[in-house]
Amino acid sequence: MKKRGPLKIKTKRIIVFSFEGKNNKTESNYFSHFKAHNDSRYIIKMFSSGVTDVQKMINETKRKRKEYGYDARDDLTYIFVDDDSDSNKKQLIKKIQSTLPKDINLIVSSPCFEIWFINHFVKTTKFYFDKELIVELKKYIVDYSKERDYYNQLKDKTVTAISNSNYQINNANSNCKTDVVSLFNNNVIKEKDN
Repeated sequence: MKKRGPLKIKTKRIIVFSFEGKNNKTESNYFSHFKAHNDSRYIIKMFSSGVTDVQKMINETKRKRKEYGYDARDDLTYIFVDDDSDSNKKQLIKKIQSTLPKDINLIVSSPCFEIWFINHFVKTTKFYFDKELIVELKKYIVDYSKERDYYNQLKDKTVTAISNSNYQINNANSNCKTDVVSLFNNNVIKEKDN
């Protein structure tokens, strides 16, 4: 009979953040400054899924979770998706959301994640396409690039971003919004201690 090694006991639960696309820097740079709100119980694992198709992202995230020793009974998954102001993609996201198990949450941004950054500066319900939103963001972060970390420019404005994001979500006429605020509203994350 083959001898087994000691059983590994998982001391912390896992929160998985799965980001859209390849070499995703925007979200990973930002969220690297946060930890799980209940950090004595949870640890955050982040990765870029390498794809932008929502169903493929979910499948890739499920595959990656296995590497982390994920347990759907206790661990949580947040998949960050941009709807790109595309009505077909929005409908697909809604359909998929209704079928997901409770441990998988889609964090949808319309049109893209940068609306969360804009919400640090201004309250808006305006309709944007991705490129228009980046032009708007450059009014507040002149040198904005998806490759850089802007957390230090944003951190003192987080309360404003939460307020503006909640306004968008609760405003039926809002054409832009992000579910990133749910991570703060539901005490999923908090800033790391300096």
